[in-house]
Amino acid sequence: MGASRKTARFSFRRMAACGVVLALLFLLVVSATAVAMAVRDMKHEADLSLAAAQPRIESRITGTFNLLESLAEQPTLYDPSVPIMDKVNMIDQVNEHFGYYLICYVDMNIDVWDATGPASLASRDYMQQIYSTGERTVTDSFAAGADGSTLNYTVVVPLRDEQGAMTGTLFAAVYFDEIVDMLNDGLANSYVDSVLIGSKGQVMSATSGYVYDDFFLDPIRQNIAFDMSADVIEAELLSMNPVSFWTVDGLDVRYYAAAPIADTKWDAVCVVGFWDSYAKIMANLLPMIVVGLVILAGGFLLMYRNFLHQMNSARMLEKSVEELQKKVYSDERPAGAEIEDILELTSSGLSDGLTGTVTRSVFSSRLENVLENADDEEIYALCFVDLDDFKAINDTHGHATGDIALKSIGYLLREYERRYEGLVGRYGGDEFVLLMTDFDDENELRDVLEDLTAGLQVDVQSGDSVFSVGCSVGVSVWDHRVGADEPMEQADQALYGVKQRGKHGYGVYQDGGKK
Repeated sequence: MGASRKTARFSFRRMAACGVVLALLFLLVVSATAVAMAVRDMKHEADLSLAAAQPRIESRITGTFNLLESLAEQPTLYDPSVPIMDKVNMIDQVNEHFGYYLICYVDMNIDVWDATGPASLASRDYMQQIYSTGERTVTDSFAAGADGSTLNYTVVVPLRDEQGAMTGTLFAAVYFDEIVDMLNDGLANSYVDSVLIGSKGQVMSATSGYVYDDFFLDPIRQNIAFDMSADVIEAELLSMNPVSFWTVDGLDVRYYAAAPIADTKWDAVCVVGFWDSYAKIMANLLPMIVVGLVILAGGFLLMYRNFLHQMNSARMLEKSVEELQKKVYSDERPAGAEIEDILELTSSGLSDGLTGTVTRSVFSSRLENVLENADDEEIYALCFVDLDDFKAINDTHGHATGDIALKSIGYLLREYERRYEGLVGRYGGDEFVLLMTDFDDENELRDVLEDLTAGLQVDVQSGDSVFSVGCSVGVSVWDHRVGADEPMEQADQALYGVKQRGKHGYGVYQDGGKK
């Protein structure tokens, strides 16, 4: 017996372990799926942010060039004979409408003019370049202004007279923060970083996490992965080609997407970290994870309930075998306890060999267990079924025919046992007991009892003749406040009432009497 219990306990532990393993496998599959989705999300968010920021910046630079070149066609600005302050006044009036940080006139001495007078720009490299080449240009960000610390970007175009000779330049300064705002406005998600790189690979404007004027590739040079290198990336950036790459620093994985800004020597770069994307994906998958785990837990509870049911049956079988062992091996057993007693005891602990139903003792034990664990909301009906005139059948047609009748009734009752989540047993020679559950209300119960009573009227063949066998059924609707003995007595009383009324039907015990 101890070995049997040990095996049962092991079976439950194994079932529980399988449930845990299944849940872990589910979480592993979800996590792996989330990794693949996060990688895809990184690329999508970076590419989307880049596609939004790039045209914003290009539009601002192109629009500035167009404005300055339109102004450069005005004689007031390119004609050296026009007083400089007239030029300054005209430019100031234009800028009141467009709102640049500065729009200024620069003469051939590379002096910039405003309302206060001239200031030399001869030391500026970009001015030296445009006066030597005569080509328009846009600068990297640099510090300027009266305080010498205001960061801006400068767009410069030459002034030419009607003969094409250069007579000066116009420049417009774009606010540094304006470019930062464009980068921020283009972000597809809050965890995306965006940075603008200058002509020398240095950091200019950035949304967050970057130090101004540091070389962009230096901090990540050693972490570039997947058949890419810093030299290759640097060459692509300097060649104004789009490029994308990954960096891996331990568990920190990042995706970079870069593209050139037209009419400049700049590159816009958008960066996404793996864990930010992974957290977003897992948050989106959380409802599915919860539903999956609830389904697994529900399945496990159903299995556990069935396991307990099987364990209860096994315990009753153990108890019967123990009683049989005591009966067989006890030195104090009565002298009359011969093989017939042992066979009767064995049958009482197991199932009925003729009808396939459980025996009386097993039914009683299992009935107590079912009622102890019953659902308070469900209706439980206990039926006593008795074959009418069974003695006459045996006397007239023989015991073999009587056995056939018992088998037919037992088979039908087992069908109702399965259909209504119940229990059926052979209570005596021609008596059966049937427990049925899972009814919505008593109207449904009475419909089932009508069908059951009709089904219990069966035809049995004896030789060349066929005769009908009927049954009487006494029913008790269990009151959840009482134990198993009371509904058994009530069903027996209801059966007696049916017999008194002429058999072949059913009666329900109700309100302290038979109905």
